[in-house]
Amino acid sequence: MAVVKGNVLGNLSGKLGNLSARTVQGRTVLSARPSSFAASQDPDSIAVRQKFAVTANFSKNVLSIPILESIWNSVKSQKITAFNAIFKNNFQFSTVDRPTDQNIITPGGFLLPVSSAVVGANDVTVELTALNDATVIKGFEEDVSFAAMVINHNPISEEDAPFSIITLSKDVDTFDFANPYTLTMALHASETTEAAKYQDSILLLAAATKDDYSKVVQYSKTFAQ
Repeated sequence: MAVVKGNVLGNLSGKLGNLSARTVQGRTVLSARPSSFAASQDPDSIAVRQKFAVTANFSKNVLSIPILESIWNSVKSQKITAFNAIFKNNFQFSTVDRPTDQNIITPGGFLLPVSSAVVGANDVTVELTALNDATVIKGFEEDVSFAAMVINHNPISEEDAPFSIITLSKDVDTFDFANPYTLTMALHASETTEAAKYQDSILLLAAATKDDYSKVVQYSKTFAQ
């Protein structure tokens, strides 16, 4: 038996793998179940475990993008980690096979003014109208960081994983908020090869404005296509 200090995952209850969790006087207590224990194989239990794995993978990839990590750390409760905050906000949108276009990489924000978005073989290209038409830009907002996730799914070969995630980011210094902007994010050769294994993709995109000290001022909702 072990007691989890700090409640890094919040107050847990239930079962995960060979561990059983319960909350006792505000503390999370983990107990290992017998080695002979076998996880339930009923369809509902299997589906929950699959959604759990999909959402954990998704959350890990969100946190791998520094600007998104900064945003989630700024809004999460002190009692949980940024990973757990992302997980809790996305579990309901994941399927047993993959994330969907309902999953989010930012927790709310202004509407990102996307006029068109194309996921190509070698890059992602997005046309944006002026950002100051979508939100009020303050005088000390200087730069913009873009973050994107391409969720490739529907593999050509059954031997490949059901989905694969590519993370992309781009920082633009002294951004021109008053005019349209064409965002281009190139894929590395290995990412191009990986994407070619799949027939379909989902693009999740967000932007964050920053001040002259690189601190996030405001951020957009997740654009999905």
